[in-house]
Amino acid sequence: MSSLCCAPDPAAFGKAVHALSRIGDALWLDPTVKGLAVRSVNSAHSAYACFLFSPLFFERYSLGSGPQQDGGTCLFVIKSVMPLFRCLASIERNVDRCQISVNTSDDRVVFQFFCRHGITKTYNLHYQESEALQAVFNSHLCPNVLKAQARLALVFCTNHVLVASTML
Repeated sequence: MSSLCCAPDPAAFGKAVHALSRIGDALWLDPTVKGLAVRSVNSAHSAYACFLFSPLFFERYSLGSGPQQDGGTCLFVIKSVMPLFRCLASIERNVDRCQISVNTSDDRVVFQFFCRHGITKTYNLHYQESEALQAVFNSHLCPNVLKAQARLALVFCTNHVLVASTML
């Protein structure tokens, strides 16, 4: 195993996947020492979004041993990940925790949902190995910075994205 994450709040991870699905058609999972980065970019490369889940978000977060510090970047088609987090209300109600493990030997990411009453749902998704997705821009040319608490940012993103999507 290259890396292992055990998320105590899978609904928060699911909300990030839902938000990124509105940005682009691809999803990058990038386990690093700083945490698990989940990224997306649109097809015109004009919009980019990234959620960085620090190691403190997870109950357990470990990268594999070896010379490589990072776990490798996994590229998914967003349509293959969305069914896992289809109903966030059901996930909040029934899933106790989620385990995400990256297996580099057979290019597979395993999502395990540990539900109530001892039920475990396991999903094996194949990924395409790719380079890390990073936004390339000069930070000194960006005079505006938006900083907010997580709860306020969630309310803003949820309301803004829903209103914008209904206008299209």
